[in-house]
Amino acid sequence: MVVSKDSDFRQLAFLLGPPPKAVWLRVGNRSTTVIAELLRSAADVVARCAASDEEAFLVLPDLDG
Repeated sequence: MVVSKDSDFRQLAFLLGPPPKAVWLRVGNRSTTVIAELLRSAADVVARCAASDEEAFLVLPDLDG
């Protein structure tokens, strides 16, 4: 699974399918601490995506909305 703020990985996952699966972080210029908090808060969702045979990518929005 690739985690990135770059939409290219999302596009590749959508077009070609997994592997690898992609987690697309829809955040602006945020600190590593904020990114880590976002990933920790979404750990269950990320795990479900990783285990799914149907999902190729996951979009995680900024914690602020």
